Amino acid sequence: MDEVIAAVLGPGARTTSVLAGAGGASVHAVTGPGGEALVVKTAPAGAAPDLLRAAQAQESARAAGVPVPRTVAARVVAGTQVHVTERVAGLGWSEVHPYAGDAVRRAVLAELTGVLTRLRAAVRPGFGELDAPGEPERAALRERTRRRVPAGWRLDAAERLLDRYDVLFDGGAGAVLVHGDLHHGNVLVRPDGPGWRLAAVLDWDSAWAGPADADAARAALWDGMPGAPDDADDRAAVQQLLWCLEFQDEGARHRADTARLAARLGVAL
Repeated sequence: MDEVIAAVLGPGARTTSVLAGAGGASVHAVTGPGGEALVVKTAPAGAAPDLLRAAQAQESARAAGVPVPRTVAARVVAGTQVHVTERVAGLGWSEVHPYAGDAVRRAVLAELTGVLTRLRAAVRPGFGELDAPGEPERAALRERTRRRVPAGWRLDAAERLLDRYDVLFDGGAGAVLVHGDLHHGNVLVRPDGPGWRLAAVLDWDSAWAGPADADAARAALWDGMPGAPDDADDRAAVQQLLWCLEFQDEGARHRADTARLAARLGVAL
């Protein structure tokens, strides 16, 4: 690993600690040759996650005005994908929001609502992977579902769900940059006087060109994020259930959300 990091950053770069992995990537805190505080993600070339696509999405988000860590380098070296970013100081919103006062929560939620607005304005030419020419919304959503939802009862339920509701996904609203995994663990906040404010949105490994309402729909499932599950229309509820089927979380909250959405949408599990 040190050889790969040196090949990207030059001699003098050193790993200072191992950080929690993200979506199958190895993550390290690194000090650059000039003393810069950096984060280095690595994964085998050709394997998930696609770190170069994540870097592309992250920089597209930056261009749209979303606060993200600055990309220092993104390339393949010796069969290893490498994505290097600046290290942004802060804490995960998942750690902070349970103890935050109402005023702080409102302030951060307003900033996150602004993030959703900026992403909806980041228009893409078509639906699907960011480096693909684009396809109709229904086809792209089904292809992504088949790629990401585990085979078995989960994928069977997702196929029935899309069979029943694909008429809702006619592409009329157009494709935009979608984070794809926008929850309170991927939001970094920093101290701001007596409160906190948004520092960065992290982990763009799941990004794609998707529906303009996708990130808002999924964010609403999480505590401390904009929206509320009960506010979902049928399009939002379909996207929420697809997310529940994608992630094999056996926690009580996840099981309850999955069962509630499946019952509302009339899909047997």
